Amino acid sequence: MIDLPVEQIEAARAGDPSDIDRLIETIWPDAYRLARAILGESHAAEDAAQDACVIVYRTISSLREAAAFRVWLYRIVVRAASEIKRRRARREPEIVDVATSSDESIRIDVWRALATLPPGLRTIIVLRYFEELSSREIAAVLRIPDGTVRFQLMIGRRRLRPLLAETPPPSFLSTDEVKFNAI
Repeated sequence: MIDLPVEQIEAARAGDPSDIDRLIETIWPDAYRLARAILGESHAAEDAAQDACVIVYRTISSLREAAAFRVWLYRIVVRAASEIKRRRARREPEIVDVATSSDESIRIDVWRALATLPPGLRTIIVLRYFEELSSREIAAVLRIPDGTVRFQLMIGRRRLRPLLAETPPPSFLSTDEVKFNAI
């Protein structure tokens, strides 16, 4: 989850290339993680995160308020990931590259379960439980009503629950208030 000092964002907005470079270095891991969660594949996620960082680099001076940076960045990453997904869908079937961890079985099941969701639901679930955005922030990122976000979160949890029934359930399947830490 991105938590940058306002001063760092303001310095980048002022247009100094070295300040923008530092900002890009800081946001890269979060941009990649969000794109990876949306796309389910590391190479495509790198492309999406890179595209998003280029957009940030070129347009940071147009950001009106430093406080809006997080939502602004997530909107850019979601758009970049969606564009890559659209381009790849025309050419090839979806490939899910499952990363491993110390708790491989839970991680694999969660990635596989997320891959079964339609892109819109997956994006909302990822923004809520991976990036810890509120439903209001997700609504701002996706430019949809807050009520729609809450409804989609409910639908997403319902679809994921049976897919993850074999493993210990990730915390987000029981309540919205608990952070999703399985991945």
